[in-house]
Amino acid sequence: MSILLIAAILIYPAAYVFSEDQESYKIGKEDVLDINVWQSPDLTKTAQVNSSGFISYPYLGDLKVEGLSTQEVEALLSGKLAEGYVKDPRISVSIKEYNSKKILVFGEVEQPGLYKVKGALPVLELLFLVKGVKTDGKRLTIIREGARAIEVNLIALLSEGDLSQNVLIRPGDTVYVASGTGQKYYVLGQVKKPGPYEWTKEITVLEAIKLADGGTETAALNRIIIRKHMGGSEEELRVNVVDIMKGKKKDDVVIKPGDVIVVPESWI
Repeated sequence: MSILLIAAILIYPAAYVFSEDQESYKIGKEDVLDINVWQSPDLTKTAQVNSSGFISYPYLGDLKVEGLSTQEVEALLSGKLAEGYVKDPRISVSIKEYNSKKILVFGEVEQPGLYKVKGALPVLELLFLVKGVKTDGKRLTIIREGARAIEVNLIALLSEGDLSQNVLIRPGDTVYVASGTGQKYYVLGQVKKPGPYEWTKEITVLEAIKLADGGTETAALNRIIIRKHMGGSEEELRVNVVDIMKGKKKDDVVIKPGDVIVVPESWI
């Protein structure tokens, strides 16, 4: 692990904590719950939340738990079991596995991959989870759905102790640690190679899609979204790449540094 990262955590321990506990955590799909009912071993079980947000529970069938806290699930089960199943039920519910909230980390880090988290966490904490950045890691980019990319200066954070760079990373974010300080644009969604790309020269949206190895089988190339950030404001453009490939070159938008290209999934 980077010596600079260890020093930063020692100097600024307040920034290095989990941001959510089980009381405030909202249960999501794929999470695993431990349910304990006092003196009722047949009702004590481990249950995984399915893709629809439900758990299957003895006698009660399928129960919607997605979006609830463990305390709210306890109240839900207590109320239903008290309706003729268990007299004065005493129930405790805890999270056994946090599977619904994940952050993808790649680039110049020691252990890239998909990480399960309890909730939002600061950059320093994430860097600890991935065992630090490599020597060449200088800049961290947070790619967040529905928002502009967030740039973090790792040199300022780790070497200079600039905590303004210790921003919160949210579940669902994609984090990329780059080796240089060059300008980038982003191609996200239904392409074969999504992610950040180095901006080296003027490029069009069609060229950018091609560099990302083209759309997937479910890509809606006729509904591409381009988010441009200019002077503190955001402009969103809609582009039909299918028409561009058929010859409508005038619709082929020029991509600038910081632009985000989103290829949505087809409705069919």
